[in-house]
Amino acid sequence: MDQESIDWSPSSAGSKPSLAWSSLSKKERKRLIKERKNQELQTNRKRGGIIKWVVIAVVLAFFTWGVTWFVKEASKPIPGKEMSNQGRDHVPEKEWGKFKYNSNPPTSGPHDLVWTKAGVYDKPEGDGHLIHSLEHGYVIISYDCSAKQNLVSEDNAQNLATESAEADKDCLDFVDKLKERIEKDSSKLILIPRPALDANFALTAWTRIDKFKTEEANMERVDNFIDSLRNHGPEQTME
Repeated sequence: MDQESIDWSPSSAGSKPSLAWSSLSKKERKRLIKERKNQELQTNRKRGGIIKWVVIAVVLAFFTWGVTWFVKEASKPIPGKEMSNQGRDHVPEKEWGKFKYNSNPPTSGPHDLVWTKAGVYDKPEGDGHLIHSLEHGYVIISYDCSAKQNLVSEDNAQNLATESAEADKDCLDFVDKLKERIEKDSSKLILIPRPALDANFALTAWTRIDKFKTEEANMERVDNFIDSLRNHGPEQTME
């Protein structure tokens, strides 16, 4: 019988043993079975080792990516100007109404028990309510598109009306863009007019402010402020 054609393995369950297998002694059968099990064990170990190293490589890749992302995010400059914390006491309007805040709009300080909800507003709200929103991690976008914000100089009085009208339109156009932005994602965002503002726009979060004129306004600046400072208030809330 050709040696290469001999089947040295046990036959499948329910069938007769092959000729080669049946001709082996009990001792030889045990030896072959043991060798086969050892081969299978070595194969499984190799397969397991490969899987183990693949898993380790994937974990290391994710870890490296995570560390890189964290370092990159941590090294990013925080947008806006930091303001000193004036506290977070809840007081009645008669008290916060006469308090002298360190910025316009305020970014911290005594405030009302009631806060302003997220959304787009056509009329101003009291500072005490808005500060409470900041405490909850809101970002507030205040604006003033009145002509007084766009006066370049007294020397240009003869061109004042035209320049102011154009500047007002640009300001209002950007307000429309901000409205569209908030309609897509209004979570802890407030857009509100502020007649007493000393700039066209002001972005505020808790102890943080960024004020700019219309010609300096762009959505990248706004989005960067929102992404960096939304939900960073001292009082975490689910709204």
